[in-house]
Amino acid sequence: MERAANLTTDDFRALADALPQMAWVADPNGDIIWYNQRWYDYTGTTIEQMFGWGWRDVHHPDHVERVVERISEAFRTGEPWKDTFPLRGADGEYRWFLSLAQPHRGPDGAILRWFGTNTDITERKGLERRLARHAIDLRRSNEELEQFAYVASHDLKAPLRGIENLVGWIEEDLEGSLIGDVQTNMELLKSRVRRLDSLLDDLLAYSRAGRADAAMDTVDTKALVEELAVLVSPPEGFAITADDSLPTLRAARAPLTQALQNLIGNAIKHHDRPAEGHIRVETKPAGDAVEFVVTDDGPGIPEQFRERVFGMFQTLKPRDEVEGSGMGLAIVRKLVDRQGGKVWLSDGPDGRGLAVHFTWPRDGRKGQADGLDG
Repeated sequence: MERAANLTTDDFRALADALPQMAWVADPNGDIIWYNQRWYDYTGTTIEQMFGWGWRDVHHPDHVERVVERISEAFRTGEPWKDTFPLRGADGEYRWFLSLAQPHRGPDGAILRWFGTNTDITERKGLERRLARHAIDLRRSNEELEQFAYVASHDLKAPLRGIENLVGWIEEDLEGSLIGDVQTNMELLKSRVRRLDSLLDDLLAYSRAGRADAAMDTVDTKALVEELAVLVSPPEGFAITADDSLPTLRAARAPLTQALQNLIGNAIKHHDRPAEGHIRVETKPAGDAVEFVVTDDGPGIPEQFRERVFGMFQTLKPRDEVEGSGMGLAIVRKLVDRQGGKVWLSDGPDGRGLAVHFTWPRDGRKGQADGLDG
């Protein structure tokens, strides 16, 4: 339609007769003076019936007033026309069409003709409706799952505390008698209770991650990482470095803090040399986003397992070797996704360790990180 303004009426008619769309020509006032054969085949009308503004007769009654108002404004101002609406076919059924029109002007700028097309978009509209319904259903399911996770993890805490208390009482009652396998089994029982408690905490954190819009704040991310380096209580000899590249930005403080804390804590937990381990947190520019990189010098993650570790309850070692729920990276991905960012893994700089990258919107512009390569 952009080229139509440069065509003569005869040129447009010749071109339009070969088009799969319906096409029409109107005078400067908007009176239709010609339709191509596609129009008559679909509507089952004649030029006598449709001449002028007769096209209103095949418009859906729920839409015709709106269409008349909008197209009248386009004819009055000379602005290009675009709208979608249903038209009645010869069989009495309505289908959706995209209507486009451009004015053709003379040397003095006055409008000589209007050239327009109507393209059947019924299938596209049906797909849009189905996608909209699916989006609503998915949002409802996610909300129900998050509510279930919250209730389940919260309500299971009470009986778990009861089990923990019972274990303590049994140890007190059997003080001095816990030897051999009995002592080993009691320690194993306490370990399993701690693991379940940790799992419930992480399940609760996952259900809450990004659940509500966090308040925006000016965040000094270098100072934040330095605070977290103390808060996570790393082992003696473990170093956590906040790089000078870490910026001050406008961001949702709570989810950003949680994401960085989870990544730092995860790297410490899975390090194979904690007495001499090192984590470095830095950033790189990424357009409208900031790319955070949390790099450790631990054992790393083989490439074939790097997508798997973002799933819930996923660990690469038996839980009797490493305490944890396997939800740390799942929580991080959810937090980052809710901010419109992306998260991915790569090798450490010296062929050892792991680098976790994630993008975060700069200046609180949620969703601006979409489309960044990673």
